[in-house]
Amino acid sequence: MSDDILRTIKHCRKSLIFFNDEAWKKKTSNDCFDVTMGSLDGAEVCELVGLYILDSLSQKLIKNDIGLYRDDGLIVLRGKNGHELDKTRKEITQIFKHIGFQIEIDINLKIVDFLDVTFNLTENTYKPFKKPNGTLLYINTESNHPPEIIKQIPISINTRLNQNSSNENVFNSSKTEYEEALKNSGYKNFTLKFEPKVEKPKRNRNRKIIWFNPPFSKNVSTNIGKRFLNLIDRHFPKTHKLYKIFNRNTVKLSYSCTKNMGRIIKTHNKKLTTTKTTEIPKPPGTLPKSCAIVTNKSSAILDRCSIMPIKINNGIAIKVSLSTSQ
Repeated sequence: MSDDILRTIKHCRKSLIFFNDEAWKKKTSNDCFDVTMGSLDGAEVCELVGLYILDSLSQKLIKNDIGLYRDDGLIVLRGKNGHELDKTRKEITQIFKHIGFQIEIDINLKIVDFLDVTFNLTENTYKPFKKPNGTLLYINTESNHPPEIIKQIPISINTRLNQNSSNENVFNSSKTEYEEALKNSGYKNFTLKFEPKVEKPKRNRNRKIIWFNPPFSKNVSTNIGKRFLNLIDRHFPKTHKLYKIFNRNTVKLSYSCTKNMGRIIKTHNKKLTTTKTTEIPKPPGTLPKSCAIVTNKSSAILDRCSIMPIKINNGIAIKVSLSTSQ
C-alpha cells in the first residue's frame, strides 16, 4: 500500500461534530480520527479490524478455538491447565495492547453468560440468559402491526427458548417470565411448550421472487393484498407469455410497518422547533482552485467546488456543488 493511499484512508476517517456554529472533536483524539456510528463504511471498517484481530490471535492460538461477535468475544480452549490458561491470557492481552485496545479476560470459568445463553460446563447444559435488570417487552396484540407479525411473535419466542434450552427441565424453569411478558402484551391463549428440534432435509431450490411491500395500517379497510394478487391473476393468466415471471409463486406480498404515533409527533415537533438559517451567499470570483470537504461520513478532494453550509437540526450539513474540471 502506497503512502498516498494510506494518507487518503486516514484522511477519510477524520470526523467533526458541529453544534451552535462550533466544531467539536473527541478529547482522546488529536487528529480527528474516528469511525463514527452510522457512517457509510463503518460496518466494513469494523469487519476489517475484527479480521485483523483474528489473524493476530490465530498466530498464537488454534484458529478453530477463536470466535468473534461484534463487541462480545468467546474463546474455548480444551485440555489446558490453569498455568497454560494464564499464559494464554497474558499473550492475548499483549496482542490487544500492541494493537491499541484494552481487553478483560476471565479464565477457569465453569459457568459463562454469552449473548442470550448461559453455558454450564460442569453439568454440560445451557439455558436462556437475560440481564438481571432487563425487562421483557413485546409488541401488544392491539398494536397497529400486520397480523402475521403479531401472530409470529409468540411462535418465535417459543422457538428461541427451545434453541437455548438443553433439555425440558431447563426450558420449564426459564419459561415463566416469558409467559408473563406475553400475557401482559395480550397473548393470553398461548402457552410455551418444549419442542425438540427435528432436523429436516434442506431443499436447495432458489426461486427468484419479486416482493411488494405496502405499508400496513388497521385504519385501512381495503384488503390490499387480496386485490394486488387478483390483479396478478387477471393480467397475467397462464396463457400469457410473461406468466412464468409474474405469477403467485414469483410475486409475493408482505406488509411493511409504518411509523408509530410517538415518532410522527416527535418528527413534527422537531421540524417546528428547528431554526432555519438562510443560505450564505457565495462571493463571486472567490472559489478556490481545489478544496477538501470533511464530513463525518467521507472526505473527498475535488478539483473545483463550491461549499454552502446549511443548518439542520442543530448541526451543519455540507452541500457541495461540482463543476467540470478544466
